[in-house]
Amino acid sequence: MRSFPTLNKLLKGHRKGELSILTGPTGIGKTTIISQISMDLCSQGVNTLWGSFELNNVRLAKKMLNQFAQKNLEKHLAEFDLWADKFSQVPLYFMRFHGGTEVEAVLDAMDYAVYVYDVEHIVLDNLQFMMQVGHFKGYERFDQLDSAISLFRKFATEKNVHITLIIHPRKEDDGQALSINSVFGTAKATQEADNVVIVQKGKYYRYLEVTKNRFSGDLGIVPYKYDKESNKYFELHGKDLQKVTA
Repeated sequence: MRSFPTLNKLLKGHRKGELSILTGPTGIGKTTIISQISMDLCSQGVNTLWGSFELNNVRLAKKMLNQFAQKNLEKHLAEFDLWADKFSQVPLYFMRFHGGTEVEAVLDAMDYAVYVYDVEHIVLDNLQFMMQVGHFKGYERFDQLDSAISLFRKFATEKNVHITLIIHPRKEDDGQALSINSVFGTAKATQEADNVVIVQKGKYYRYLEVTKNRFSGDLGIVPYKYDKESNKYFELHGKDLQKVTA
């Protein structure tokens, strides 16, 4: 996770066989953050599979291509073919699902990708959109969510891959920081997860907060800034951090 060295230090790198949960308020940039992290890992040879159930693959790939090139290619059209060719060599694969999808179909696609493409990292964005199938209500809906999380946990362990699962939080009061208890559903998700990372909106800056780390127990925050031109996030530290809090 080259873009977030402090996060990498807290989590002690990327480990196979684990389940990570990323949550944060709607519109705060969860997809952009995890796509950037996955591109970091891909550039280091970690074969990655994306299941994007909220954002279609064309829009997601466009976002990732700009991150990969570290520039808005709509403003540099002469370079598009060059970067697109390089991007096509990245060990990155996409599921063809969008919107509500049966868990069994997703697991089959994951199993195929692990077997055929030696995938080591799977991103599912996000659980609520994926689970928009059937007519489940109330506790029945929570039971279905818990069942899906258990299956993903089992898959990560048995197939020795890292699964990153994006889950929207339950509604909180405006201005209130999220906690590990803010993850939507029952406590099943956070109990099963090895790592829980929350995208927080602070007074002066946004930051990633590690609220669970089963491997080492290290917790902490990672302030960051957004660069619109490259569609990327960068850690804030030292003088840059002092400037935004001054």
